[in-house]
Amino acid sequence: MLTLEQRIDSLAKLGEILQKHVNEFVLKDIWANDGGHPFVEAVQRAGAANGWFTPENVIQAFRALLPWLTRDALLEWAEKYQLPEQNLHPKTIGVVMAGNIPMVNFHDFLAVLVSGNRFWGKLSSSDPHLLPYVANELIKINAAWQPYIAFTDARLENPDAIIATGSNNTSRYFDYYFSRYPHIIRRNRTSVAILHGDETDAQIQALGSDVFSYFGLGCRNVSKIYLPQGFSVSRLIEQFQPQANVILHHKYHNNYDYQKAVLLINKQPFWDGGFMLLKEDEALHAPVSVVHVSYYDNLQHVKSAIIAHAENIQCVVSAHPIPPMQTIQFGKTQQPSLTDYPDGVDVMKFLWSL
Repeated sequence: MLTLEQRIDSLAKLGEILQKHVNEFVLKDIWANDGGHPFVEAVQRAGAANGWFTPENVIQAFRALLPWLTRDALLEWAEKYQLPEQNLHPKTIGVVMAGNIPMVNFHDFLAVLVSGNRFWGKLSSSDPHLLPYVANELIKINAAWQPYIAFTDARLENPDAIIATGSNNTSRYFDYYFSRYPHIIRRNRTSVAILHGDETDAQIQALGSDVFSYFGLGCRNVSKIYLPQGFSVSRLIEQFQPQANVILHHKYHNNYDYQKAVLLINKQPFWDGGFMLLKEDEALHAPVSVVHVSYYDNLQHVKSAIIAHAENIQCVVSAHPIPPMQTIQFGKTQQPSLTDYPDGVDVMKFLWSL
């Protein structure tokens, strides 16, 4: 049985190894001609399974999780919950994983392992390679992890608890099928940004990364922007230009062409940035390549709208605090901390309530 000290020590070593591989990958130092490197193979297989998983996006996902895999960060996280040195009654936690962005359920994987429980993951067909690669690296560091980690393509039968992430449609199935187990069920969410009118060009450029990272496919991506009356949409397009290379990706380009055709056929007004489409729309969720905007006169009306739809919103991005809401600075949505839990549900607290 792994102690807390052993768990944290091996996970911190995993972080060092992944950091080394990421650096070597970027510098092309681990591209070999004789079968390749396991990290390179994992990245390549991920891209072959899911056309949205470009090497750049996979590397971004690894870089986002590396700050979690340090001894100091893991110790601070464990101390927050006063985790004992040993979990004498480990539970088997079934995790139904999503595949919208690379390793989107890595935080669940980490929480289950740090808490001393057993991880039983149902892989998404859109992301079947990356997390098993990471798990294998961890088991190489300490073979005692072997009985704590398992993956399956089949249904999860009789786990002690369930964490499931899916669409609004699949969540209804999850609610029914997993109702007899302690569970966390996650649904579709998206993120919104509020501009106040005094933002710098650099801040709006940073917002561009919140919109376009991972092609906008993550729940932490901004798909809706609230603008003060008089704010020029042309300024958004101009400052989002550093993200314009998204249009070079064929799947994104196909979405852009399709959404533009739909808007034209329906004679709906929109702004065309050449790589993105903006339209006035009250809806929070927007298709890939489209950003919804709404103008406001009174910030209180925006706050009321966000509060009314809080169950559909993952992050609220703003350059200024907006009490009582918790907001995130521009450019930071895809850099969550260990305690930025998806849907605001404390996974570690849930695991220790079992």
